[in-house]
Amino acid sequence: MTIWRLRTGADRRIRSGHPWIFSNELQQSPKGHPPGAPVILLDAGGKFLASGYGNPHSLIAFRSLSFSSSDQEITTDFLQTKILRSWQQRHWMGYKNSFRMVYGEGDYLPGLVIDRYVLKDRSAQVLAVQVLTAGVEFLLKNPVKFFELLVQESQEKGLSDFSWEKTAIVLRKDVNIRRLEGLEVVEPQIIKDVTGLDLKQSEILVDEVLPDLESKPIVMSCDLFEGQKTGFFLDQVFNIQVVAQKLMSSQFPDRKIRILDLCCYVGHWSTQLTRALKKRGLEVETTLVDVSASALEFAKKNADREGAVTICQKLDVLEDLGVLPTRHYDVVIADPPAFIKAKKDVPTGRHAYLKLNAAAFKHVLRGGYVVSCSCSGLFVEEEMMETLRKSIQRTEVEARCIAHGGHAADHPNLMSFPEGFYLKMFLHQVI
Repeated sequence: MTIWRLRTGADRRIRSGHPWIFSNELQQSPKGHPPGAPVILLDAGGKFLASGYGNPHSLIAFRSLSFSSSDQEITTDFLQTKILRSWQQRHWMGYKNSFRMVYGEGDYLPGLVIDRYVLKDRSAQVLAVQVLTAGVEFLLKNPVKFFELLVQESQEKGLSDFSWEKTAIVLRKDVNIRRLEGLEVVEPQIIKDVTGLDLKQSEILVDEVLPDLESKPIVMSCDLFEGQKTGFFLDQVFNIQVVAQKLMSSQFPDRKIRILDLCCYVGHWSTQLTRALKKRGLEVETTLVDVSASALEFAKKNADREGAVTICQKLDVLEDLGVLPTRHYDVVIADPPAFIKAKKDVPTGRHAYLKLNAAAFKHVLRGGYVVSCSCSGLFVEEEMMETLRKSIQRTEVEARCIAHGGHAADHPNLMSFPEGFYLKMFLHQVI
């Protein structure tokens, strides 16, 4: 196996548990190393630091898979063991339906994301696999055989009830970040199908955020083949739970509760909040706003299923919200896609967050709630707080922050890897 050494003094960050090494921190040039091939990393004095994989085409030249000196054989068997360990941890936390099974660096598996979805009738499971780096590409040379063995072992360990015959695998290599690794960006691919399954019109089971003894999972319709990311966003579950808990104890007027869901995608926020409010005996009207007509179709179907009165608006949230009534909604959700994807996007992205949240505060009633989210990792929490302050000031309202959130438990993070804390949520009440 290839051995790389760090420059003197360049080991402080990785000794603290950070999984990345940049090319200028190495003693030798990584040029000529097969992209993604395994590497043992040593300090300047020759002491073991980590095992992982290297890529001469990336600024991040090395990514760690293990800090244990006993894990120096980086093979597909090693990768499979790590994935099963992550799946086992979710199982211990009570995840049985749809959840994130592997979350990159948070599971010591940089470059790999796996979401596991269970279909409505429990007839099959779908594993949506994002391959983001050359290292994961290198280890997954035969993905069909790899996942067949993984599914078989998951059954043997009691992690899943689904056989290989009842498992579909979607390989997602359509993420632009792959270009930074020198990898090709390609269309999603179904590498293992299940007879009769239409992944573009899937109905999956998602855990209810406020369950009781009589609760059943929520059914969400979505596109698990070509939908955004892996077809559904599981990371907001904790934040939806935080907001739902506040709404359950709130005083509301004697009428339909009005929710404005901006950038609704398939309507996860509205669907979960509708179920929570209906448990209180309240009627719900939800206005679903998105620029995608197909997303709105899914969102309407999902919110309707829980008993909401739905209004769909195909709008650009940064340009067209003037058509909606101001000071009209009890709850406004601003959960946009990442406005900041690279450092060069920070000024325009920050302005977009300011504009969107100012519109959110403009449309909420006094006593109502505004949910502000960002999934831009480069938009740090302090900057978001300042942007929200300006949004409130611009709309001349008084608002208190009553809660803030982050990732769900199936999206674990490392204190040594602050870059993993991308998701932020602040809940304000206008007074």
